[in-house]
Amino acid sequence: LLGLNHFALDVTANIPRPDNDGGASSEGTACALYQLQEWLDDLNALSVDKFGRTLRVALSPTKRIIGREVYEMAFLYDADGSLVELLNHSGTLEQEMKMDGWEPWDGKGFVQ
Repeated sequence: LLGLNHFALDVTANIPRPDNDGGASSEGTACALYQLQEWLDDLNALSVDKFGRTLRVALSPTKRIIGREVYEMAFLYDADGSLVELLNHSGTLEQEMKMDGWEPWDGKGFVQ
């Protein structure tokens, strides 16, 4: 995925989900104890063991709601100093979004 001036990676499939919650977390809807921060901690330990270098974190994991989808996102610097965004899909909100007062633009109405 390409973000604004950065590269984005969806790491959801790499973050293990618990299997004792009736299948809720397989759909990404459970509040798992092992989330993006814990995954980054493990990745950092692996990086230190293998390369002797720690990850350079630009922004620690935070939750964001985009539409009905809930994501954890974090930003790291790569070896060249470029930003890399990591995304973990945490779940989907059950309630429907209301579009009160919002009308889609019909392509007309701008002054030429």
